[in-house]
Amino acid sequence: MYTAFYGLREKPFSLTPNPRFLYLTDAHREALAHLLYGFEEGEGFIVISGEVGTGKTTLCRSLLEKIELETEIAILFNPSENAFELLQSINEEFGLEVEGLSRRQLLGVLNRFLLDRNAAGQRVVLIVDEAQHLSTATLEQVRLLSNLETAANKLIQIILLGQPELDEKLDSNELRQLRQRVSVRWRLEPMNATETTQYIQHRLQVASDSPREIFTRAALLEIHRLTGGVPRLVNAVADRVLLAGFAAGQVRLGPSSVRKAAREIPGTRRAMASLGVTRGSLALAAALVASVLVGVALGPDVMPTTFREKVLVVNRSELDFDEPSVESRDFDELGMTSTETGAALEIPSSEEELVVVRSVEAEGVSFQREISVSALAVAPPRISPLLSGLLDDSNYRTSVSHAVRALTEKYGLGMQESQFTSVASAIAALREANLGITAFEGEDLTQLLGLNYPALIELRTDSGETRVVALVGHDGQSVEIAGLGKGDSVRLNSDVVADHFTGLAWIAWRPYLEIPSLIGSGERGAGVLWLQEALSRMEYGEVRITGTYDAATAAGVESFQELHGIRVDGLAGPFTQMLIYSELEEYQPPQLDDGEAG
Repeated sequence: MYTAFYGLREKPFSLTPNPRFLYLTDAHREALAHLLYGFEEGEGFIVISGEVGTGKTTLCRSLLEKIELETEIAILFNPSENAFELLQSINEEFGLEVEGLSRRQLLGVLNRFLLDRNAAGQRVVLIVDEAQHLSTATLEQVRLLSNLETAANKLIQIILLGQPELDEKLDSNELRQLRQRVSVRWRLEPMNATETTQYIQHRLQVASDSPREIFTRAALLEIHRLTGGVPRLVNAVADRVLLAGFAAGQVRLGPSSVRKAAREIPGTRRAMASLGVTRGSLALAAALVASVLVGVALGPDVMPTTFREKVLVVNRSELDFDEPSVESRDFDELGMTSTETGAALEIPSSEEELVVVRSVEAEGVSFQREISVSALAVAPPRISPLLSGLLDDSNYRTSVSHAVRALTEKYGLGMQESQFTSVASAIAALREANLGITAFEGEDLTQLLGLNYPALIELRTDSGETRVVALVGHDGQSVEIAGLGKGDSVRLNSDVVADHFTGLAWIAWRPYLEIPSLIGSGERGAGVLWLQEALSRMEYGEVRITGTYDAATAAGVESFQELHGIRVDGLAGPFTQMLIYSELEEYQPPQLDDGEAG
């Protein structure tokens, strides 16, 4: 297993609770202090709530370890929703008589037990886990247990553990009497990025008796981003990353390793604690919807510049290197006939011979006319001497500059001819031209083609160097790339290009609205309104336009993501947003399978 490979004595991220690995964040320690105070004061009810995996049980275990030994404890892990059955379960946990007793008799037996323990100087604690599943009537029965008391103190202290739905129930009017008896109430939130990093490093150190730096700083931050800081998900993802790293022989694990491993973990990126579903002013919501719809109706060309999103660009160190300038050879040296500037040379795939696509520009409008030649029925070529030659005879900086020009032409943008020394500088220029740039990392070119958006893609030469070209077209069998040679576009068999694809690309898309690049649970505002309105129009789930990102909105996003073959996480990130834009008629962004700019 991976433990020996990474110098660990045991698995550091087991999902089974282990007191040796206990790590309390500042928030957990503060919560524990409040719980201890409530317990020592003999208060009747204590409530701990939080999303799944945020550490409710861990916090409760810490409390139990610190209270006096003279304490009788009963824990109900899966309490019955029926009030009578719940009472039976409580008596069973305390080892009391149950069979054939009525509700009144059960209460009598329990009361005598509590009085006996009180006389012996012992405290009695009842812990009810997953309390959000209890019905209102059952919670009322739990409240009645707190009536079992002497003139001096409560005979039983009750701790309710539950998910945020428990808070909603306690805030209801029906349970106001129970709510008034709660002396300590604490909501656990997921860890922040710093706490997630410390949590992972703590567990690695405990598992090896010394500090271990297996994950890079970027990998630790990626784990936090994907898990939302929920400890249970952090454990699941970190464990899977270590296993995958061991299988691949990787001593040091980076963010790409985290992303690959996290794809197999359900719930990643949906781990942020819910902020509740609250409705804002209907008048405000209507105004926000109207402001969005006005822009939609008038179209993207009249959207104000301030209504555009700037998307963060993921950078890599190797993107900034300078390559010696190498003069590109003429197409004639490759045995090809060059057409006029702007022509696209269609390279034959397995089924077709050369097809020349001539670009014609008239009054600022571009169109293409395809001149087809005869087809051949031969096996698909997996090696293309032509593509290899084009890659070898282009230098890095020239290919980037040509690729940027082709990309801006696809979007109908007029950019000044520039020489870019790196992808980073090219991306900065594209963003200045009001394009959103989103990094894509995946081994399969098919995934990128499925998004149907133009992109800068990185190809590897036979000698191991890299070139950047523009992906501007795709017809199902072949792809059109631009940026090699003199910058002409070339159409090649998809498999040929896939064999040279490094897995890295930068998708260019137009964020028509100035909304967050990631819209998730509990968020409010114009971005949520636009998303809900779009999902409702496209009939993805039962989405209501409330202005708050609620469970129905997340379900609609998941349905949309599943249908489009992208990662299902219930969060509207750049990939989800760009695909929504492509489906709505009012936007019509440039796509790989069309020849028009938009």
